[in-house]
Amino acid sequence: MRRDAVANRERIIDTAEVYFAENGLDAPMHALASAAKVGTGTLYRNFASQEELWRALYARHIALFDEIAERALEIESGWEAIQVIVDGTAQIMIDRRIVAEVMRRLAKVDPDYRPTDRWVSTLQTVAQRAVEEGMARPDLTVADLSAAPLMLSAVQTAAPENRGWLARRMRTLLLDGMRAHPHEPSPLADLPPDFYERGASIVKSLP
Repeated sequence: MRRDAVANRERIIDTAEVYFAENGLDAPMHALASAAKVGTGTLYRNFASQEELWRALYARHIALFDEIAERALEIESGWEAIQVIVDGTAQIMIDRRIVAEVMRRLAKVDPDYRPTDRWVSTLQTVAQRAVEEGMARPDLTVADLSAAPLMLSAVQTAAPENRGWLARRMRTLLLDGMRAHPHEPSPLADLPPDFYERGASIVKSLP
C-alpha cells in the first residue's frame, strides 16, 4: 500500500475506536468518514462494511493482548505473571472503552472467530506456576483470569474522577481473592480525601 493509503487506513481505525465508543457500533459509516476526514469512497475501499472495521479494531486489540501474554510467559514467577496479565489487560479495556463491545459483537455475528483461544495455554501455564509456588489458590482457573479484565474494566462507567482510585482498590481486592489462603490482606489504595463528605454522589457514580 502507498504511504498515504496506509495513513488513511490507520486514521480510520483510530477514529473508529473513539467514534464507536461514543456512538455505538451501529453508528452510520458516513459520519465516521467525516470524523476521520476521509471521503466515503476511501472509507469503503478500506472497509467494505462495519463488520470489517470491527475486525480491524479487534485485531489491533488482540495484538496488544498478545504482547502482554508473551511478556507474562517470560516471567519466572507465576504470581508475578498473573499480575502482569491482570494489570495489562484491564488497563487496555479501561483505556479503550470499545474493546469489550467489539468482542461481544463479533462473538455474536461470527461465533467461530475466536482469536482469544490462543491465550488459553498461556493462562493455564501461569496459573499452574502460581499454584505450584503456593501463591495462588489451588482452584484458580483460566476462566477466572479471563474474567478479571472484564470485571475491572467496569470502572470506566464511573465518573472520570473516581475511576483511578476505584480501579486500584478493585484490582487489589480481586488479586487477593486469587491468592492462596490464608494470607494477610494487601493494603488498599487510599480513598479520595473528600470521600465521606460527598459519599452519596460518589456511590451514585459507580457502575
